[in-house]
Amino acid sequence: MTLRGTLEEAEPQGATVEVEEAPPPSLGRRFLNLRTLLSFALGFAILAFLFTRVQIDVGAILDWARQANPALLLLAFIAFYATFPIRALRWRRLLDNVELYTHEEGGRRQGIPALAEIIFLGWFANCIVPAKLGDAYRAYLLKLNASVSFSTTIGTIFAERIIDVVVLFLLMLAATGLSFGRAVPTEVLVLMQVGLGLVVLVVIGLVSMRRLRPLIERLLPVRFHSQYARFEHGTLNSFRGIPGLVVLTGVAWSGEVARLFLVTLSLGLGSIAPSVVVFVALASALMTSLPLTPAGLGFAEGEIVGILLLAQGAGLAPGVTDHAAASIALLDRGISYWSLIAVGLVVYPLSRRK
Repeated sequence: MTLRGTLEEAEPQGATVEVEEAPPPSLGRRFLNLRTLLSFALGFAILAFLFTRVQIDVGAILDWARQANPALLLLAFIAFYATFPIRALRWRRLLDNVELYTHEEGGRRQGIPALAEIIFLGWFANCIVPAKLGDAYRAYLLKLNASVSFSTTIGTIFAERIIDVVVLFLLMLAATGLSFGRAVPTEVLVLMQVGLGLVVLVVIGLVSMRRLRPLIERLLPVRFHSQYARFEHGTLNSFRGIPGLVVLTGVAWSGEVARLFLVTLSLGLGSIAPSVVVFVALASALMTSLPLTPAGLGFAEGEIVGILLLAQGAGLAPGVTDHAAASIALLDRGISYWSLIAVGLVVYPLSRRK
């Protein structure tokens, strides 16, 4: 089954009109198109620059990696993949908030395993194509399997991203204060400014969404007005029961932190300050939101190495050399990025939800 594009929905004058589009390219064809190949080239160029700038010996990195405790790496792998059911539970709450299954004719409420699989396939798509297209793919898969509105579903995913960004930034802010106090390195400050910028951007967008609707409808063709109305409904009505959503978000991010902590333990680097591990794990997740490369390829690895070396210079990461930092990045991203591709290459062909 191919990865199809969005199916347009329009309801002028109360009538439902379906606009069909030609089937779009499969994931394989999207992976091999010029834009995707250029994004991978950029990611690998960043990695190459990192290796030459820090003067890293690949052999020394591999020596560090070979010494890792496989049992702890397995626990790190489990901690990472255990976040998918948690994210699925949170998404189902968002979908229930907008009453998606009651408002959509023929809608079928999906269970946690089904939603977890759909989220995984969306993340897999994000790992092999740029511009976070996996989020749109996730909405398409729910439409395909539950017969619900694509536009409303995209709204719930947008709301999910807003919650993620805000919680992520607040946790990073706390970890920065605990790690560096008032002597925040310039590089960390820039990263926090990026995070703050994202928070401000999404909050302004959220607050302005309903007020800007008349302007947006003037700019959009009439046939897209109903789609935007559904997107707006899916976004703004997702935030019911926000304390429970924040708790689930915090638990999910805790799994990301646990993964990195277990990776450092596997290399015998458990003396790194816990606040530094929290900050590095969350900052790495922030880098994956950049749409320039698939899942932040190059940017995330550079952030892990750079922040760990800054922490080492501040006495917060004893024993972390250039090669140790690169080994942490290699193993951590091996789980959070490359394993998604490896597992996805098995799950995607076998999945009946695509």
